[in-house]
Amino acid sequence: MQLTKSHMLMRVIGVCCLIVLSACVGRPAESLGIRGLTPNEAVAVNDVETGNRNVSLAKANGHMTILALSGGGADGAYGVGVLNGWTKTGRRPKFDIVTGVSTGALMSVFAFLGPQYDAMLEDLYVNPEEKDILRNRGVAGFFQDSLYDNSPLKRRIEKYMTPELLDLVAAEHAKGRRLYVATTNLDSKELVVWDMGLLASGGAEGRTNSLQLFQKVLRASAAIPVLFPPVYIKPKRGVQLRQAHVDGGVKAPVLISDFLFDSTAPSRELFVIINGSLALEETFEAVQPGIRDIATKSTGTLTRELTQQVVYRGYVRAQNSGTDFRLTAIPSDVKPPNSAIEFDREHLRRIYDIGYKTVQEPGFWWDSPPTLKKYDRIARR
Repeated sequence: MQLTKSHMLMRVIGVCCLIVLSACVGRPAESLGIRGLTPNEAVAVNDVETGNRNVSLAKANGHMTILALSGGGADGAYGVGVLNGWTKTGRRPKFDIVTGVSTGALMSVFAFLGPQYDAMLEDLYVNPEEKDILRNRGVAGFFQDSLYDNSPLKRRIEKYMTPELLDLVAAEHAKGRRLYVATTNLDSKELVVWDMGLLASGGAEGRTNSLQLFQKVLRASAAIPVLFPPVYIKPKRGVQLRQAHVDGGVKAPVLISDFLFDSTAPSRELFVIINGSLALEETFEAVQPGIRDIATKSTGTLTRELTQQVVYRGYVRAQNSGTDFRLTAIPSDVKPPNSAIEFDREHLRRIYDIGYKTVQEPGFWWDSPPTLKKYDRIARR
């Protein structure tokens, strides 16, 4: 079939528009000197002195509890169900340390502040629609920094992360409790762990807008690369240069670092909530011969493998530090969504209910990773 002149003209115009769109994609100024700089409100996770930040958490005659919330996109509904069902039992602790990655970062703020936010968490995670989180950029997305525009999520974060809420986080930080959120610095390829209580308190050097940075860190932690655009963050006050930050799950699907256990509390418990399945194999449906399906299943397999490794290392760290280990994840027989950004309300309600109901049953928490082999186990000190 021959193309008419009008059809050819339309194609040329379309190509030109895409070229213009791609040319418009840029980033804020950066430099070699700041690419790997640890932000002033971040923890130097490999520094042996980092644990001193938790020195005020040492309880001479007490018990320390740590909660680690993983990434998982829409599957965060499971973790919310666990938290809310845990509240129902009357045995949910007031956590001394809370860590969050990706979707776990968003819920970590409310988990840190306490059960008074349970109803809001349920509404946020069980009832969202795609339009509340993202907007598809269509073909133009292939020529920009992401396939989707997450400005709806940005507005959602700004709605709930208010000055009043930051004051509450800062007040708990002053009491010695800690809230940590992880992002990935794409420029340096390093994990960045933000002390959100320090940030809520105004930052290490008095940030000019700590509320905006608090919101940016949460958005960055949930910015799945390629799907969502990076968030550009100034590592310290007084510079205009920025680093590109994305989903912390790129480096650590759940944050369980050595410095979390560095305290003199006589006893500790680590609770790990995985917003997804720990099964390495997914046999619900055969992969379809399309780029999206192949990419989704490949990425899902890699993510589960990394999660398994991080959870195992967390188990070893807990054992070596004399910390009781507790773990939960979505049951392996629950069919996952097609992607982390698929918001099927029926699925969200189902996994919320599973978490809510089963946490109230005896034997809910695993004391070791479910796939642990005989010789993977270590002797408890």
